[in-house]
Amino acid sequence: MPKHRVTAPRDAWPDVLRVRFDALSLTEHQRHRLGQALGRWVLLAPDPLEVTRQTCEAVIAPIQRARRDVAASMRQVLGLVFPEAAPMLYSLREPRRRNPRDPRADFAEHLKRHLRRCPQEWQDRAAPMLIIDPDGLEDGLLVQAWAASTLKRCVEAAGRYFDCCRESSLPCVLHSAGVKARLRKMQEAGSRPAAATIEIASLLAFSSALFPEKDHGWLERTHRSLKKIAAASPSRNAGRALPTDDLRHFGLEIFELADRKFDEARLRRDFEEAHMLARTALALVLLTEAPMRVGALASVDVTPGLLSRLVLIHVEGCDTKTGEAETRLFSSEAVRCLSFYISRLRAAMALPTENKLFVGDNGLAVLGATLSENIGRLTEDRLGRRVTAHPIRHSAANFIVARAPEEAALASVILGHRTRGVTPVYTRRAGQVLASKTHAEAARRTAERLGADTEVFRRKGAKNPRRKRHDRALRKKR
Repeated sequence: MPKHRVTAPRDAWPDVLRVRFDALSLTEHQRHRLGQALGRWVLLAPDPLEVTRQTCEAVIAPIQRARRDVAASMRQVLGLVFPEAAPMLYSLREPRRRNPRDPRADFAEHLKRHLRRCPQEWQDRAAPMLIIDPDGLEDGLLVQAWAASTLKRCVEAAGRYFDCCRESSLPCVLHSAGVKARLRKMQEAGSRPAAATIEIASLLAFSSALFPEKDHGWLERTHRSLKKIAAASPSRNAGRALPTDDLRHFGLEIFELADRKFDEARLRRDFEEAHMLARTALALVLLTEAPMRVGALASVDVTPGLLSRLVLIHVEGCDTKTGEAETRLFSSEAVRCLSFYISRLRAAMALPTENKLFVGDNGLAVLGATLSENIGRLTEDRLGRRVTAHPIRHSAANFIVARAPEEAALASVILGHRTRGVTPVYTRRAGQVLASKTHAEAARRTAERLGADTEVFRRKGAKNPRRKRHDRALRKKR
């Protein structure tokens, strides 16, 4: 009985495949594993030199269901031997299987873990208010009244406060000495006044909900004082903002770099790295040209309308904060990056059933928070300043006010604010810009009327040369 073979012997390989495989720089273990996979491809493929989507689906898909490791080795070796087919090969993989998680169970476990850091009296009072029913029918009072993010912040703030009391050898009760120790520790850690204000506000809200019979007036006065200090302190987002033009040029440069990395990629991790870099750069370029919210940008679908008119992106009202649909216009450079990303990089990663523009390494859509986090890491590593999606909106508002102060109210429209309550901020800033321009113009006209030569202060090196020592007049003796 002839021996059953699952891989073709090396002598049966086409000469082209043998030469290309021998030219690869591989270890002995890699050469054996990938050689077995290439031999299996030669045995099963109708034409081993024709690597098309139809052939790969017919050969690799059955192996994928039974032997995922063998299918991965086959895709890897075909991507090394046929570099032009590598993006198509990695787009054939199945999504990674992940165990579904229950968000309500995770939320309950999170609250329970941080509540243990509080004294027993606080735990007894909070336990009935923090009940999370699996069906959501018998939730605790605070779970029903507060948002999940608010509840997490308050419980975590209480846990951090009592941890500080234990470290400082103070009694685990809510008193002024403990609050002072907590604020002092936050100040030593470099926290901003706004962060301290939020911390005290969370602690005050949680304590007032658990112990309404106690007097919290002293803590309310502390919160009001911190709030005034925070209002007079510089904004964190304003401090992280960079000029919009600089961010846009930086995004275009990074996209060109990612495109070159994609051309040079041969392994799976190289394609993932190039795709994530291009995705982050494209999001940065689009946000600088159209400062929409990052969640709305992540919700954009790849539709036939988008592919036919890349210069326009339409966002449905259900994905915007204001509830109104948005249509954004882009420049030729942004359109070119968008076209390259859809046709090359996204095509190598996205699953056939995924319609969102931005996808992750698993081929599925990514969240807006993921895009913002990627932008922050990229700018922090390469520019030395962490610029996320929200500071980009600050940069866009500053650009609008500086270029067209007379139309400062347009900043609220372009940024898509939900209410007009933010508009006075831009108009006041525009008033300062106009006042500066008016003052400069008045000073110039006054100088012209008096015949003063103000250019001498602008010319570089306009200062009179310093006289040498022998040219100076002798001082008279007293």
